[in-house]
Order: sequence, then C-alpha cells, then structure tokens
Amino acid sequence: MVILLAGLAPARAETRIALVVGNSDYQHAPKLSNPRNDANDMTEKLKALGFEVIGGTDLDRRSLVEALIKFGRAAEAADVAVFFYAGHGLQVNGQNYLVPVDGQVEYEAEVDISLVSLSGVLQQLERGSKTNIVFLDACRNNPFEEKLAKSSNRSAMSMARGLGRVQTGVGTFIAFATEPDNVAADGAGRNSPFTSALLRHINQPAQSISDMMISVRNDVLAETGGKQRPWDSSSLTDRFAFAPGAAGETKEQAQNGGGASAALEKEAYEQAVEVGSCGAYEAFERRYPDSFYAELAKERAKAACAAPETEQVASAPEVSRSVPEPKKSGVCEDGPFEVTYCASSVLPSSKTNFYEPSMMFDGNRATAWVEGEDGDGIDETVTLHFGRERSLVGFEIINGYDKDQRIWSANSRVRELEASTGDGQVQVITLKDVRGASRFDFDAPVDTSWLQLKVNSVYPGTKYKDTAISELYPIFAD
Repeated sequence: MVILLAGLAPARAETRIALVVGNSDYQHAPKLSNPRNDANDMTEKLKALGFEVIGGTDLDRRSLVEALIKFGRAAEAADVAVFFYAGHGLQVNGQNYLVPVDGQVEYEAEVDISLVSLSGVLQQLERGSKTNIVFLDACRNNPFEEKLAKSSNRSAMSMARGLGRVQTGVGTFIAFATEPDNVAADGAGRNSPFTSALLRHINQPAQSISDMMISVRNDVLAETGGKQRPWDSSSLTDRFAFAPGAAGETKEQAQNGGGASAALEKEAYEQAVEVGSCGAYEAFERRYPDSFYAELAKERAKAACAAPETEQVASAPEVSRSVPEPKKSGVCEDGPFEVTYCASSVLPSSKTNFYEPSMMFDGNRATAWVEGEDGDGIDETVTLHFGRERSLVGFEIINGYDKDQRIWSANSRVRELEASTGDGQVQVITLKDVRGASRFDFDAPVDTSWLQLKVNSVYPGTKYKDTAISELYPIFAD
C-alpha cells in the first residue's frame, strides 16, 4: 500500500533568499576594513542555514541595483528574505541611503541618483516573502557630510549622524548596528563588533530573532564599553528562528547531525509525532531515510498503520455503473504525485494568510483550505483528480483549521462528508470533532480516477462560519 502524503513542513522546504553586500574599497569615500569580511562570513553562515545567497562585495551603483532587482524577483516566491549590508550609510532629510563603492555626492540633488535609498531596498524585500529581515551594519560617519554642508543650504537640508528610524511593513524586522542618529565602529578585528556578534548567535537552535538580538546587543555593548547599542524594529507576525530545532540540543548532537540540517530533521520528526498518523510517519521516512529518527519513525509507523481508524456510518451498495468524472472547476492546484485538487470555493486571502487548495497538501497543519461561500459551507466540495484510474483505499484528513486550539475552535469543522467515486459509490462519513489526523477506508479498494468530498453538515465555529480542512491525502493500493 502506498500512502500519498506530501511530507511535513520540511518536505516543502522553506524557501530562503538573501542579498548580502559588503562595500570596503570606496573610490570617493574613506575605505573601510571590515565590510568585505563581514559580507563573506555572513554569506557562508547563511548558506549553512539554508539560504540561497546573491550579492557580493565592493558593488558599484549599477551592480547594486542589478543585485536588488534579482533579489526582489526571488523574494516574490520566497518564504523568508534577508538583506545584509555592511558599508557606508547616511541619512539626508530623514531618508536613509546606502553608498555604492563608486558613490560620489557633492550636492543634495545628487543624493538620489548616486546612492541607493533604503526605502527602495525595502520595496524589493517586501515583494512577496512572508518574513523579511534587514541587518544594517552601516551606521558610520557620513562620508560626504563636509561637501554637502558646504554646497547646500542648511535650512533646506537636514543631516544627522548615522541612520534614521525606519517604519517597517508588516512581516519585517530591521536591525541596526547602533541606535538611530548614532554611529557605529568599523572594528579593529576581522569583523565589526555588530557583525561579529551576529555571526556568533545567528545559528543558535530554536532561538527567536528577538532573543538573538538581545544576545547581540549585550555582546556589542560589552565590546564597545557601552558606546554602541544595536537597535531593532519589528512588525513580524510569526516567531522566526534562523536555525529551527531544540534549544537544548548539545554541541555534540549538532555536530553529529549536521547542525541546521539535524535541527530540521528533529523538527520534522516532532511534527510527525504530533500528527501521529500512518501517513505522517511514512512521509518522514521518505523525506529523511538516513536520519537518526528514521528508525523511530518506522517503529511508530508500524503501530499507526496496523490499525487505522475507520469510520463509516453508511456502506455503499454494490454498483456496476460508471460515473463520469466531474469537470475541473472552482479553484484547482496540482498536488503531489500527479493529483489535482479542486475546491468549489476559496476564502479570499487576508494579509499573509492564504486558503487555496494547496494548503491541504503542504504538510502543515497550521494552514488550511477554507471555503469562501456565505454560510457554513454546506454543499461545498473538494474534488481530487488522479489523472488515470487508480486503486483507491481511502483517504486521510486533518479536519478544521488546526493551527492551534483557539483557531480550530473559532472556525467551523466538517461533521458529515459525502464521498463519491467513479464506480458510482456514495458513502456518508461522520468525522469526530477532534483535532489531529483521521483515516477512512472503503470496504474494499475502489478503481476510480477521482474522489469528491461534499460537506453535508458542520460543527459550527465559535467565531467564524467558514469551514476548513487542514490536510487531505488519498491513500492508494497501487
């Protein structure tokens, strides 16, 4: 028997993209010793944490703009986007600017065409990614301050030390090497004090970015004798850790398990245990066959697969007629193993929450398909098209919006499903009103090219009428 389950969260690996820039070799401004090293070291660290890294060192304006465009396009499809910049930065009239290595400014009117605005960087960063993170090790003295002061009318232009405060968009975290309107040290060692502390703490397992910044801030304060205090501004909507995993994982465990990779395997195994279904364990084994946890998952799978919970309140009579496959209608998305999921309706997305059919096969119980019709979703359907005739044993489902107990209770859950297949069978299945995975088998495998589930009744939500299904997978015998 093959259980069609699109792995847990790591099966659909989190897409991470980063733009890393370190400018040291300035042509018209004081050269800096550390940014090139800062960028190279940060690049290696982020790659080890699963990021695709673009950018480079000593970028002129053209190269920096080209890298930003490439980064912005990649961010549209990313889950996490990070921008790290080390080099000269300045603020003019309340706007922050990054300085390319060929940047030259003698008049205020040249600022926008010679430098790169931080607001432009943020626009590229926030093109689609859910979590956006900015590290700015650029709070040094304004390299053009003297020239600008001589050539500009002070009443028309406002200059301040360092970089200014930034209003972050939803889902964005910005960290500065020091507080607004102050300057940071380049550092006497290989790295600046800020980047050095960041490199030390960024790969701590399960450490949230907020906790990480507390450690970074304390290190920098200690190294600079309290003169430099890193500052951050956050509008993140979810907890984020650069290195997922158990906070108590030992150094030896991390080395034996491959660092961040081992942390991901551990997190995936814990999610499989939380779901507790046959399909969840088998999905983990397929995803991580060589993992330390693979044998544990195999043993748990034996018990979970041996006695699946099957609930059918009505058995279908024997039929010999063939029922035409429903047309693909509503909102359809291609799932794993050549199965197409079609939902009769979808609730419109809200901010960073999406409710399309793909939420039913992303391996993440914290997301869900949610129907979009008025009322409780009665008669709404989910149809799975297999592309060819398959031997269908049954299906596995996580009912409701199973992100947490509060969200699960607030939204409606399916009470009674009507399951139809291509051989004419129609079975009515009652789901228990409990969180977690349930499996439902037909009396015998059904030869069919499709499965349609129709909502007959629901358990009403305490706050919303919208009916949700977190995960849904067909189970095949072939």
